[in-house]
Amino acid sequence: MQKIILNLWYNTQAEEAASFYISLFQNSRINRITRYRASGAEVSGMPEGSVLSVEFVLDGQEYVAINGGPAFKLTSAASLMVSCDTQEEIDRLWGAFIKEGEALDCGWLTDKYGLTWQIVSTALNSMLADPDPDRVERVNKAMFGMQKLDLAALEAAYNG
Repeated sequence: MQKIILNLWYNTQAEEAASFYISLFQNSRINRITRYRASGAEVSGMPEGSVLSVEFVLDGQEYVAINGGPAFKLTSAASLMVSCDTQEEIDRLWGAFIKEGEALDCGWLTDKYGLTWQIVSTALNSMLADPDPDRVERVNKAMFGMQKLDLAALEAAYNG
């Protein structure tokens, strides 16, 4: 077990969300599902026998999703960033996450469960780290006008 694991709070959709997420990434699986027992159900107001938590792995990274009820909501203050090698990968993930979700700017979106994702290009980090400030400015300007990232347009801006 890894030392630090992100715990995601859902109302009642933890298992559904985890199953959806693992369908999108290789090297992903659900490791364990725990259920509310009588004492936990009484304290939380969740039905006895319903899913309490789902331990899952996305591309080798461990996560926990908990059904904690409506007390807390996921926000964009924390997001999961996915570095994609190709436009095809960006398109595939963006298309899957945006169904019933909400597009944000610069490769960000919120999925139907309320989790915010950044679907970015591995090449973008290199472009933004270029020592030429004019190149960086052109890439930034192009990126700030996008929702889903367009790698060809970013590369064109980078190359001037």
